[in-house]
Amino acid sequence: MNLKLEPLKTSHLTNMEAGQLIKRHLSDFATIDPALPSDSPFNAYIQYLTTQSALYQKGLAQVQASEETAKIALADQNRDIAVNAFSRGLKLYDLSDDPQEVEASRSLGLLFEKFKNLPGLNYEAESNGIDKLVEELQKPAYQAKVNLLQMNRYVTRLQTTNENFKVLFGNRMTAEAMTETYNLKVIRKEMFAKYSDFANYLLSMAKALNTPLFNASLNLLNTARKYYADILARRMALNAEEEKPSVN
Repeated sequence: MNLKLEPLKTSHLTNMEAGQLIKRHLSDFATIDPALPSDSPFNAYIQYLTTQSALYQKGLAQVQASEETAKIALADQNRDIAVNAFSRGLKLYDLSDDPQEVEASRSLGLLFEKFKNLPGLNYEAESNGIDKLVEELQKPAYQAKVNLLQMNRYVTRLQTTNENFKVLFGNRMTAEAMTETYNLKVIRKEMFAKYSDFANYLLSMAKALNTPLFNASLNLLNTARKYYADILARRMALNAEEEKPSVN
Protein backbone atom coordinates (compact mmCIF):
# COMPACT_ATOMS: atom_id res chain seq x y z
CA MET A 1 0.00 0.00 0.00
CA ASN A 2 1.38 3.39 -1.04
CA LEU A 3 0.59 5.42 2.05
CA LYS A 4 0.92 9.19 1.94
CA LEU A 5 -0.30 12.35 3.63
CA GLU A 6 -2.76 14.43 1.62
CA PRO A 7 -1.07 17.82 1.03
CA LEU A 8 -2.79 20.75 2.70
CA LYS A 9 -1.46 24.25 3.33
CA THR A 10 -3.15 24.84 6.66
CA SER A 11 -1.69 28.34 6.86
CA HIS A 12 -3.91 29.31 3.92
CA LEU A 13 -7.10 28.39 5.75
CA THR A 14 -9.20 31.13 7.26
CA ASN A 15 -9.49 31.16 11.03
CA MET A 16 -12.97 29.68 10.79
CA GLU A 17 -11.86 26.96 8.37
CA ALA A 18 -8.88 26.08 10.56
CA GLY A 19 -11.15 25.58 13.53
CA GLN A 20 -13.60 23.50 11.50
CA LEU A 21 -10.79 21.27 10.18
CA ILE A 22 -9.72 20.24 13.65
CA LYS A 23 -13.31 19.74 14.75
CA ARG A 24 -13.90 17.57 11.69
CA HIS A 25 -10.87 15.43 12.50
CA LEU A 26 -11.92 14.97 16.10
CA SER A 27 -15.44 14.05 15.04
CA ASP A 28 -14.11 11.57 12.47
CA PHE A 29 -11.69 9.93 14.91
CA ALA A 30 -14.56 9.45 17.36
CA THR A 31 -16.14 7.05 14.84
CA ILE A 32 -13.19 4.63 14.95
CA ASP A 33 -14.12 1.28 16.48
CA PRO A 34 -13.34 1.59 20.22
CA ALA A 35 -12.62 -2.15 20.30
CA LEU A 36 -9.42 -1.62 18.32
CA PRO A 37 -6.21 -1.78 20.38
CA SER A 38 -5.43 1.64 21.80
CA ASP A 39 -2.23 3.63 21.39
CA SER A 40 -0.97 5.98 24.12
CA PRO A 41 0.65 8.61 21.83
CA PHE A 42 -2.44 8.55 19.60
CA ASN A 43 -4.69 9.18 22.62
CA ALA A 44 -2.39 11.94 23.88
CA TYR A 45 -2.54 13.75 20.54
CA ILE A 46 -6.33 13.48 20.47
CA GLN A 47 -6.59 14.82 24.02
CA TYR A 48 -4.31 17.74 23.23
CA LEU A 49 -6.18 18.68 20.04
CA THR A 50 -9.50 18.39 21.86
CA THR A 51 -8.33 20.83 24.53
CA GLN A 52 -6.77 23.23 22.02
CA SER A 53 -9.81 23.09 19.78
CA ALA A 54 -12.01 24.21 22.67
CA LEU A 55 -9.64 27.09 23.39
CA TYR A 56 -9.53 27.97 19.71
CA GLN A 57 -13.32 28.15 19.51
CA LYS A 58 -13.33 30.55 22.46
CA GLY A 59 -10.70 32.63 20.69
CA LEU A 60 -12.85 32.71 17.56
CA ALA A 61 -15.82 33.90 19.59
CA GLN A 62 -13.65 36.62 21.07
CA VAL A 63 -12.57 37.81 17.60
CA GLN A 64 -16.20 37.91 16.53
CA ALA A 65 -17.07 39.88 19.66
CA SER A 66 -14.34 42.39 18.90
CA GLU A 67 -16.16 43.10 15.65
CA GLU A 68 -18.77 44.77 17.82
CA THR A 69 -16.23 47.57 18.25
CA ALA A 70 -16.90 48.68 14.67
CA LYS A 71 -20.64 48.72 15.35
CA ILE A 72 -20.05 50.79 18.48
CA ALA A 73 -17.90 53.28 16.56
CA LEU A 74 -20.65 53.62 13.94
CA ALA A 75 -23.29 54.11 16.63
CA ASP A 76 -21.12 56.82 18.20
CA GLN A 77 -20.74 58.49 14.80
CA ASN A 78 -24.52 58.45 14.34
CA ARG A 79 -25.13 60.25 17.62
CA ASP A 80 -22.36 62.77 16.84
CA ILE A 81 -24.21 63.53 13.62
CA ALA A 82 -27.42 63.88 15.60
CA VAL A 83 -25.75 66.47 17.86
CA ASN A 84 -24.50 68.35 14.79
CA ALA A 85 -27.93 68.17 13.15
CA PHE A 86 -29.55 69.70 16.25
CA SER A 87 -26.97 72.50 16.25
CA ARG A 88 -27.48 73.30 12.57
CA GLY A 89 -31.23 73.13 12.83
CA LEU A 90 -31.15 75.57 15.71
CA LYS A 91 -28.97 78.07 13.86
CA LEU A 92 -31.45 78.30 11.00
CA TYR A 93 -33.76 80.27 13.26
CA ASP A 94 -31.13 82.87 14.13
CA LEU A 95 -32.11 84.66 10.92
CA SER A 96 -35.84 84.11 11.20
CA ASP A 97 -38.19 87.06 10.52
CA ASP A 98 -40.27 85.92 13.49
CA PRO A 99 -39.03 87.52 16.76
CA GLN A 100 -40.46 84.63 18.80
CA GLU A 101 -38.46 82.12 16.78
CA VAL A 102 -35.31 84.19 17.12
CA GLU A 103 -35.78 84.39 20.89
CA ALA A 104 -36.50 80.66 21.14
CA SER A 105 -33.39 79.93 19.11
CA ARG A 106 -31.32 82.21 21.33
CA SER A 107 -32.60 80.56 24.52
CA LEU A 108 -32.05 77.03 23.25
CA GLY A 109 -28.67 78.09 21.94
CA LEU A 110 -27.59 79.20 25.40
CA LEU A 111 -28.59 75.80 26.76
CA PHE A 112 -26.86 73.95 23.94
CA GLU A 113 -23.68 76.00 24.46
CA LYS A 114 -23.14 73.99 27.65
CA PHE A 115 -23.15 70.77 25.61
CA LYS A 116 -21.48 71.81 22.34
CA ASN A 117 -18.36 69.70 22.98
CA LEU A 118 -20.26 66.43 23.40
CA PRO A 119 -18.65 64.63 20.39
CA GLY A 120 -15.20 65.23 21.89
CA LEU A 121 -15.97 63.46 25.16
CA ASN A 122 -15.25 59.81 25.92
CA TYR A 123 -18.03 57.34 25.21
CA GLU A 124 -19.68 57.24 28.60
CA ALA A 125 -19.29 60.97 29.26
CA GLU A 126 -20.98 61.71 25.94
CA SER A 127 -23.79 59.29 26.81
CA ASN A 128 -24.40 61.10 30.09
CA GLY A 129 -24.14 64.48 28.40
CA ILE A 130 -26.73 63.68 25.75
CA ASP A 131 -29.03 62.23 28.42
CA LYS A 132 -28.76 65.49 30.34
CA LEU A 133 -29.30 67.64 27.23
CA VAL A 134 -32.42 65.70 26.24
CA GLU A 135 -33.69 65.87 29.82
CA GLU A 136 -33.31 69.66 29.80
CA LEU A 137 -34.94 70.01 26.38
CA GLN A 138 -37.96 68.05 27.60
CA LYS A 139 -38.58 70.37 30.56
CA PRO A 140 -41.63 72.61 30.11
CA ALA A 141 -39.63 75.84 29.74
CA TYR A 142 -37.58 74.48 26.85
CA GLN A 143 -40.15 72.05 25.42
CA ALA A 144 -42.39 74.97 24.39
CA LYS A 145 -39.50 76.50 22.44
CA VAL A 146 -38.64 73.15 20.85
CA ASN A 147 -42.27 72.87 19.75
CA LEU A 148 -42.28 76.40 18.37
CA LEU A 149 -39.22 75.70 16.23
CA GLN A 150 -40.54 72.25 15.26
CA MET A 151 -37.32 70.62 16.47
CA ASN A 152 -38.83 67.63 18.21
CA ARG A 153 -37.50 65.34 15.49
CA TYR A 154 -33.95 66.48 16.30
CA VAL A 155 -34.45 65.86 20.00
CA THR A 156 -35.88 62.43 19.28
CA ARG A 157 -32.91 61.70 17.03
CA LEU A 158 -30.52 62.65 19.83
CA GLN A 159 -32.31 60.38 22.26
CA THR A 160 -32.66 57.42 19.88
CA THR A 161 -29.07 57.39 18.64
CA ASN A 162 -27.80 57.72 22.19
CA GLU A 163 -29.95 54.84 23.42
CA ASN A 164 -28.80 52.67 20.53
CA PHE A 165 -25.20 53.42 21.40
CA LYS A 166 -25.67 52.70 25.10
CA VAL A 167 -27.17 49.28 24.39
CA LEU A 168 -24.24 48.23 22.16
CA PHE A 169 -21.62 49.67 24.49
CA GLY A 170 -23.23 48.20 27.59
CA ASN A 171 -23.38 44.75 26.02
CA ARG A 172 -19.70 44.89 25.11
CA MET A 173 -18.65 46.04 28.56
CA THR A 174 -20.62 43.19 30.14
CA ALA A 175 -19.14 40.64 27.73
CA GLU A 176 -15.58 41.87 28.30
CA ALA A 177 -16.03 41.70 32.07
CA MET A 178 -17.17 38.08 31.85
CA THR A 179 -14.85 36.84 29.10
CA GLU A 180 -11.32 35.53 29.38
CA THR A 181 -8.76 36.83 26.91
CA TYR A 182 -7.48 34.47 24.22
CA ASN A 183 -4.67 35.05 21.76
CA LEU A 184 -6.09 33.33 18.69
CA LYS A 185 -2.87 33.64 16.69
CA VAL A 186 -0.81 31.88 19.37
CA ILE A 187 -3.43 29.19 19.98
CA ARG A 188 -3.64 28.46 16.26
CA LYS A 189 0.13 28.28 15.87
CA GLU A 190 0.52 25.87 18.78
CA MET A 191 -2.45 23.76 17.76
CA PHE A 192 -1.26 23.29 14.19
CA ALA A 193 2.30 22.57 15.23
CA LYS A 194 0.99 19.64 17.25
CA TYR A 195 -1.46 18.76 14.47
CA SER A 196 1.44 18.50 12.01
CA ASP A 197 3.29 16.19 14.41
CA PHE A 198 0.15 14.09 14.79
CA ALA A 199 -0.39 13.78 11.03
CA ASN A 200 3.20 12.67 10.51
CA TYR A 201 2.90 10.23 13.41
CA LEU A 202 -0.17 8.63 11.86
CA LEU A 203 1.61 8.30 8.52
CA SER A 204 4.72 6.78 10.08
CA MET A 205 2.77 4.33 12.23
CA ALA A 206 0.52 3.29 9.35
CA LYS A 207 3.61 2.54 7.26
CA ALA A 208 5.40 0.76 10.11
CA LEU A 209 2.57 -1.30 11.58
CA ASN A 210 -0.18 -1.43 8.93
CA THR A 211 -2.77 -1.87 11.68
CA PRO A 212 -6.51 -1.03 11.49
CA LEU A 213 -6.23 1.86 13.98
CA PHE A 214 -3.58 3.77 12.07
CA ASN A 215 -4.85 2.83 8.61
CA ALA A 216 -8.36 4.01 9.46
CA SER A 217 -7.07 7.15 11.16
CA LEU A 218 -4.85 8.07 8.22
CA ASN A 219 -7.71 7.50 5.80
CA LEU A 220 -10.03 9.73 7.83
CA LEU A 221 -7.32 12.37 8.17
CA ASN A 222 -6.67 12.43 4.43
CA THR A 223 -10.35 12.60 3.55
CA ALA A 224 -10.78 15.78 5.58
CA ARG A 225 -7.48 17.24 4.37
CA LYS A 226 -8.47 16.68 0.73
CA TYR A 227 -11.82 18.36 1.32
CA TYR A 228 -10.13 21.52 2.58
CA ALA A 229 -7.35 21.30 -0.02
CA ASP A 230 -10.05 21.34 -2.71
CA ILE A 231 -11.62 24.42 -1.10
CA LEU A 232 -8.25 26.20 -1.25
CA ALA A 233 -7.71 25.11 -4.86
CA ARG A 234 -11.09 26.47 -5.94
CA ARG A 235 -10.42 29.71 -4.10
CA MET A 236 -7.03 30.12 -5.76
CA ALA A 237 -8.53 29.42 -9.18
CA LEU A 238 -11.27 31.97 -8.58
CA ASN A 239 -8.77 34.60 -7.43
CA ALA A 240 -6.58 33.93 -10.46
CA GLU A 241 -9.58 34.34 -12.74
CA GLU A 242 -10.54 37.64 -11.11
CA GLU A 243 -6.99 38.94 -11.46
CA LYS A 244 -6.84 38.29 -15.21
CA PRO A 245 -6.69 41.56 -17.17
CA SER A 246 -9.88 42.29 -19.02
CA VAL A 247 -9.74 42.22 -22.79
CA ASN A 248 -11.44 45.19 -24.43
